[in-house]
Order: sequence, then structure tokens, then C-alpha cells
Amino acid sequence: MADILRTTPDGYQEVKTGLGWRKVLPSTSSEATTQLPVIDISNGSHPDLERRKAVAKDICNAAIKTGFFYVSNHGIPDSTVESIFDETRRFFRELTLEEKMGFDTEKHEHYYGYYPIKLDPKQPAGAKLNESINYGYEPSVDPDSADQQNNGDNWWPLKDRLPGYETEVKSYMSEVLRLSRRLLRLFALGLDLEEHAFDYLATRPYSILKLAHYPGTLPGTEEPSSIRPHTDYEILTILLQDDIPSLEVLSNTGQWIQAKPIPGTFVVNIGDTLAMLTNGLFSSTMHRVRNTSQRARYSVPFFFGANQEAVIKALDTCVTLENPAKFQPMTSGDYIRRSLQGVYSKPNTEIVYETIEIRAQG
Repeated sequence: MADILRTTPDGYQEVKTGLGWRKVLPSTSSEATTQLPVIDISNGSHPDLERRKAVAKDICNAAIKTGFFYVSNHGIPDSTVESIFDETRRFFRELTLEEKMGFDTEKHEHYYGYYPIKLDPKQPAGAKLNESINYGYEPSVDPDSADQQNNGDNWWPLKDRLPGYETEVKSYMSEVLRLSRRLLRLFALGLDLEEHAFDYLATRPYSILKLAHYPGTLPGTEEPSSIRPHTDYEILTILLQDDIPSLEVLSNTGQWIQAKPIPGTFVVNIGDTLAMLTNGLFSSTMHRVRNTSQRARYSVPFFFGANQEAVIKALDTCVTLENPAKFQPMTSGDYIRRSLQGVYSKPNTEIVYETIEIRAQG
């Protein structure tokens, strides 16, 4: 873990986050993270403002301490959850590799489409030991958008090949868009801002719904299907995982802790964008996936980003003389694109390695 854990010249350890480093806490500390909190957000939409604020404080405390938490009583029907799992399995089980490669992201203008398994570690982004399909934002499925036109960027299987697939995936996307905005308003309340203070950030969000498959075994390697340690770049991520424990979170003690599947919940984590907005107060936490079960694992993360043109800069309330601005203001689109270029290594794209930190560390 040399690249995500370091010792400072003063002799104490720091753990890497999406933006900067945080001091490692002893496991005996009262602030040490040993498991992720489960937060009931049923009161997050309660007519009583004080009840909404109580939920908001809980999720903001989790965002500061761990950057990860579960949400329960989130309002997404069980039938919708079961349906998106069914469609995810159908896509990966029923389509041939040749059919899936027809949606190959390397042919796509954006970071949408199909990502195949790639075993070669010499690729710029390293080996990719899982497969996935990405779908971007479409105004027609946004419950808060008056624009009912499709943007035409997504590639869908033919309706006679996977009947009902497109409809069910779009239905799920609508639900997680609604939940994402509920959480965004709770973050605003928890930061003692007006409840709708962040609404302007995500009226047409740069977002991706990913359907992912981690095979039980991979021909050609003894390595388990996995994702390397990373952070997410957007505002927040809402993850739906099946019953196979595979997600691991790098805690503030410098140890990996497992985010075990809990029925009826989603895992929510803070992305780099929200860490930038809060000047590092919220933690964009390193995490990874290792499927050692030898069974096929399926997951559905939704990456909720800001509008591409939105300028991401630290809130005035999060900047003080003792804690000056840590990151350069940047549009959301620029930050997401340069981050994705370094991970997915699309052909004929320049990878930007410069730090966005004003005071680069390490």
C-alpha cells in the first residue's frame, strides 16, 4: 500500500484520499472507523425541518469521518432493485462478447458503452479484471427535468434482443437521480446552508449508471476479479451490491474494512467533487473491490456528478485563515474528463498528471 499510505518526515502516518492526505488514527481512537454507519433517511423528507436537519447532521458526520455510509428507508421500491439486478444479469449472461463489443467504449465520444475484461497489466491504466456497461444522463428519464428529449449518447441493445431492458434500466436511473438530489439537499442542510443551496449544481448532471460483472474466475489468470484502489470523481456514488462481500474501504486507521452487503440498503460514498466543495472537510475515501468468492458478483453503482459547466470551488464557509483553499477551482466537466482519461486510457486522448492541489503534498 505504499502509494496510498505514507510516513511523513515527522514520523506519523497518513492515508491517501481522493484529494490530499489524512492523518492515520490509532485503532483505539474514538474517531477510528471500524465499520460503516447505517443511516435511516426516512425523515430526510419529513415536513418538520428539525427532523430533516437531524438526518442531515448524521450523513454529514459520516461524510467527514468515513466518507462512506449505508442508507436505509431510501424510498426506492424493492421491485425496482430486483429488476435492475435481473437486467444486469441478462446483459452479461445473454449477450455474446461479440455483441457486447458492439458497444465498445473506445468507439464512443464519451465514457459510455462497454468495458471488457483486459488482463494485460502493461496497459496505461493497468489490467481491468471486470466487465461493465456505462449509461450517461438522459433528460427524458430525469424526474426533475422539463426536457423530455433524449441526448442520443447512450447505446442500447436491440429491443428484440433484450426485451424490456432499456425501459427497466431507465426506470432505475430515474429513481437514483431522485435519491441523489435528496441526499444533496441533506448535505446542504447538514452544512448549515439553505436546503436547496446545491440544487443549481446538478440540473443536468454529468452522471453515469454502471452495470458491472465480476466473474467468479478469470481464464488466463489466478487473480480474483477486482477493481484497484481508487476514489470516485463525482459528487457522490450510490452503490447497489448483491450478496457477495467484495467492496473494501480504506479506513482512517489505514486498514481495509469490508462494506458487507446489507439487504434493503445502498452504500453511499463521497466523491472528489464534494470533497473539493467542502475544502477537504468531507472525505473522498479510497476503496477497492476483490471478489474472492469464486461466484459471479454483480453491482450497480450510480455516479452522480455536477453539470459539466459548473465551477467547483471551495465553499466560503469551509475556507478560513487556518484552513485556506486547498484546490484549484475547475469546471466539473474538465475535472471528470481528465480524471477518466487517466483511468480508462481511451485512444488519442491526453492524460493530464498535474495535481489540482494548490499546495501539492508529497
